[in-house]
Amino acid sequence: MGDDELALSITTRCREAGGLTEATLGELRDELGYKKLGRWVLAEIADALKAAGLGFFPPDRLNAELNAEPRQWQTVWIYQRDGGARARVIDAVLQPDECDVRGVLDGLGAGNLTALSPAERLSRIREIVNA
Repeated sequence: MGDDELALSITTRCREAGGLTEATLGELRDELGYKKLGRWVLAEIADALKAAGLGFFPPDRLNAELNAEPRQWQTVWIYQRDGGARARVIDAVLQPDECDVRGVLDGLGAGNLTALSPAERLSRIREIVNA
């Protein structure tokens, strides 16, 4: 299975699980078609996930410099980087230099509607109307 197929398989799995799923490094390795889980296979897995618009944590699991002896039973959480509330919170924690951390965390935690995307605002309005 190539990188594109891995991305498609994991993307589908993640979407079917509501935008967040857990996978072992062994599963991800097998989907790429490797027999062994070497340090450099980690970079290929990370690249395939990123190319599919997916994020993962903990980030050190797929970093060859930090995970010098990867094990097939080690797990990573995979999430859709779709701009939704979950993705924005995870991204704020994992990549604080790339966003307004205070705005994201305060807004979502306090229910500040300005921190929500237009789709999330519409969803909140629908919840209120249908309550």
